[in-house]
Amino acid sequence: MADHLKLTTLDPMRSKRVNVNFDPGAPKPDRGARATTLRGILEGLASSHLFPALGDAGEIIEPEESESGISELVLKFTGTQPFDNSAFKGLGLVPLAVTDDKRYFALTDHDARSALARLIGRYSQPEDSLDGIAKNLQNELAKVDGIDLYGREDRLAPGLQPPSNDDVVEVDVALWPTSLEHRTGQQQGTERVARIISLLESHTDRNPLVRLLAHDSRDPDRLTVHVAIDAIAFEELADHHLIERIRGPLTARVTHETLLQTRLPADPLLPEGEPIGIIDDLVVDANPWLRDVIVEQRTFPDEVTLGEHTRHGTEVASVAAWGDVRSLLDPEFDGQPFPLYVARVAQANDRFEAQIHGDTADQLSAALDWLAEHRVRIVVLALGETYADPGPLTSDLSALIDTKAQQHGMVIVTSAGNIEYEQVEDVKSYLDALRDDSARVAAPGTAALSVTATAIAEDDTIDRSRNPHAVALARAGHHAPYARTGPVRGSKAAGRQKPEFSANGGNWAIDTATDNLVTDSAELAVTTLIPPVNGRLFGASTGTSLAAPRVAHELAKIATRYPDASANLLRALLALSGSRKYRKKDRKTPFLSSAYGVPAGDDVLESSGTRVIFTFEGSMSTNSHAVLEIPIPELFATGSSAREISIALAFDPPVRRSRKDYIAGNMEFVFVQRQDLAAIKEAFARQPRKSERDENPDLVVIKAISGRAMEPPKTTFLSDTLMRRTYYSPSGGWDPNDEDYFLVITHEHSRWTDRQKKQYTEQSFAVAVEIRDHDRLDIDLYTEAQARLVDRARSRNTRSQ
Repeated sequence: MADHLKLTTLDPMRSKRVNVNFDPGAPKPDRGARATTLRGILEGLASSHLFPALGDAGEIIEPEESESGISELVLKFTGTQPFDNSAFKGLGLVPLAVTDDKRYFALTDHDARSALARLIGRYSQPEDSLDGIAKNLQNELAKVDGIDLYGREDRLAPGLQPPSNDDVVEVDVALWPTSLEHRTGQQQGTERVARIISLLESHTDRNPLVRLLAHDSRDPDRLTVHVAIDAIAFEELADHHLIERIRGPLTARVTHETLLQTRLPADPLLPEGEPIGIIDDLVVDANPWLRDVIVEQRTFPDEVTLGEHTRHGTEVASVAAWGDVRSLLDPEFDGQPFPLYVARVAQANDRFEAQIHGDTADQLSAALDWLAEHRVRIVVLALGETYADPGPLTSDLSALIDTKAQQHGMVIVTSAGNIEYEQVEDVKSYLDALRDDSARVAAPGTAALSVTATAIAEDDTIDRSRNPHAVALARAGHHAPYARTGPVRGSKAAGRQKPEFSANGGNWAIDTATDNLVTDSAELAVTTLIPPVNGRLFGASTGTSLAAPRVAHELAKIATRYPDASANLLRALLALSGSRKYRKKDRKTPFLSSAYGVPAGDDVLESSGTRVIFTFEGSMSTNSHAVLEIPIPELFATGSSAREISIALAFDPPVRRSRKDYIAGNMEFVFVQRQDLAAIKEAFARQPRKSERDENPDLVVIKAISGRAMEPPKTTFLSDTLMRRTYYSPSGGWDPNDEDYFLVITHEHSRWTDRQKKQYTEQSFAVAVEIRDHDRLDIDLYTEAQARLVDRARSRNTRSQ
């Protein structure tokens, strides 16, 4: 393993701005080979007598055996590219799911399968001109590599055994989602669940021990029933076309009984690594797992003795120091915590909630200055407003966070905030609550330079011994039901892409027998450390204020590995560590959980043979362009393996609450290849400057260069100070003859006054570029990239002499 490779040369360019677009296109498929593949697939399906066969002339031959009782089947398509979920609907196929790994599931009846067979027959005829087949159907057929029946072996979870003899077992049954049907999905989902309930009721008449325990049809993306069934009912469900998965009772990782353990550290704690600052309530170090972790704790304001404390500060600090506190319950765990500096600014209010005492801005400002004196660069502020930042101006607290972050070179991790209980009291419509404008991020989580964290539900497993009728509200890995959403207000239509990150904040459940909301279930909540109570050291809690310290914990891993990295570079590397690609909002889920997913600091600590990260830290003139050469080795461009390049950029502009454009400037980038540096500079030099375009609106931006089409589009981030974009190629798409790869970076002033612009002439920023080969494990991209970097530097030195 090795350090990341540093890029040191940034070439400034004159000109103002350029629009670049690139459509890599795709090679036309070999229709003859595809037709042969499709006919072979159809023959395999027809052999089961559940699918029409094709004659030599492409006509369909109905199966001899009756399809009575098995008319409806789910087909599983696999393809070379992702499928369009609506293309086959005209044939009568009902789309169920389209996955990222190029799989498509559709519900079919006899007529739909006959129509599909007839289409394949026409497609496979050499003399057929294809004029009679819609273009979208031709495109989808060209993608198909396989069609299989989704059967019993797909529905049963690994290791699940059917009940024997007269036994009755509890199982969770997941139905196919109806969320692809935007208009009718809710109704269809309710009807599907009702059909399964009716089926179970027929078995209850036969065996009273077969019964429905709970069901959930509120979210068309998550249709479930929890049932007790015998062998006969199990067999019917295992073959039912509406069932996606049947799984047995799961074991909760943390139960109420687990938290009663009093496990003490075996050895003295030795906190190590990057210190983390906590601005919160009192952190009680009487808990032995925190006793030696706190380097210093100070109260603000100095002259006031704060009142009774809550558990909030201790819980937040425990997650920041340890990450996953559940690991402390494992006798084999031997990790060490990060050291903490604690600024106590809060005390318990009359509802026993942590609340900042006195003037909030004054306390936060003083606490941040104090932490900066101790060279603390990562700070957790998990306190915030109880309502969405409403505007018309950005909150003064958010502006304070931005000012202090820039002044001290800090990364301040804020929480998105929690929706007030009254807003989700009707838990059947909690998803609607998340979509409402009132559920947007609360201040100071709207700060442009902070890293804002929202909560996901890491677990959805219910301890049935304690809550037999409970149903988890959120699925594992999905947005927590109480957590605030984005995007937030920005200077562009897309808004500012906050929250940037997600982390476990715990889940909620509903008891379907009583309709009571369960918010502190040990198996669904986040395990934390608490002030010792009757010997108890561990507790359970939920909230986005537990997601923020977890993100800070991952960030501290990166800062420990790269202690000289700037705050901008730390943010850029954290963005590269995010768990998933950006997903565009759709009509059914018009809210943003997080732009970059769950961060994993360990993933960006080292460069290796298959994954290389280049970094750059520097500054450029405002209202200008600059170009950064990326020394991508030839080895990366050869072969047909899956590869990707991800680019993250972070910058820290001044802020002004009084301006419509809150931040003083915007940055964007485009990844360019197949152009040498001289050509890029010449192309940009021909662009009209903004002042020239303002004077003469007839001047247009010249489309001069082509760049890689990356996701999401650059326009998504034009209000953001942290952005990550990715180009992914599943099987090549790179030209090994290319030698030049450049990142063209643009800065543009916001619509501030001329005097303000003159005070803002330089912009610092950082870039992290990752190249990764997903398939070839035996290559050494790092050595070749390092050699290319040295060679390029030597060439520049030769030219300058």
